[in-house]
Formats: sequence, structure tokens, C-alpha cells
Amino acid sequence: MENKSLQIQIPCDLKQVKTVRKLMSDFCAELNFSQEDLLNLEIALNEGLSNAIDHGSSSNIKSFVDVEFNVEGRLFFIKIKDYGGKEFNPEFFERISLKREWGHGGRGIYLMKSIMDELSYIFLPGQYTLLYMSKKIPKQQV
Repeated sequence: MENKSLQIQIPCDLKQVKTVRKLMSDFCAELNFSQEDLLNLEIALNEGLSNAIDHGSSSNIKSFVDVEFNVEGRLFFIKIKDYGGKEFNPEFFERISLKREWGHGGRGIYLMKSIMDELSYIFLPGQYTLLYMSKKIPKQQV
């Protein structure tokens, strides 16, 4: 599979999420993902990007979020970087999301971890948070 990438920067506005989902869908069009896989990837992207805008950057419209899609060999990567620099414990939120009734939202980390093959965060407190997710690309059916 040919390596390729797409990098975009968006303002911290939840209205941008739909546009980024479409860009990812177009980017993944040739990657042998099933319709179900593509929908799940959209859910993971939606959760990660919404969290970066809402929580990471506190919806600061003067700030922005970087999004990157990469294909390297048989792996598809999503990287989401916000510049709020707020450190948090993802495992804590994943654990309590299964036990606490949040109402609307609250299960994003659990969903992303369930959908993706790998999910990790890199924090540089006061500067940025980077969400890094990957999914193995299915082999082409003959």
C-alpha cells in the first residue's frame, strides 16, 4: 500500500468536525475499509476531535487544532493535536465512564479505544495534547 498523508488545521469550532469527517472519508476511500469500519473510524475521529475542541482548547475560537491522517504500510493513523496543554488521565475517564451515568457524552475514550487498534496520548503541559490512534487496514479481497 502506498504511503500518503493529509494535514489540516482547523479553528476550535465544533462546526468544523463535519468537514474533517468528510475529508477523512475521502482520504480512506481507497483503503479497503468496510462501510462499518468507515463509520467506526468516523465515530473515533468525531470523539477525539470534539474532545480536543471542547476540553483541550476549551472551545477557544482564537485557537486551532491540527489533524493528520497517514497511511504507512498496512496502518491508518489519525493524529489530533490541540494547543490547550491540559493534562488528564485517560484511563481514569475510561474506567468511570463504564460505572457512572454521564447523561450526554462521557464515553468517548472508551469508544475510541474499542474502535481503534491503538490509542495513546502525549502531553506537553501548558503547550499541547496529542491524540494518536491507529487502525490496521484490511487486505484487499480477491
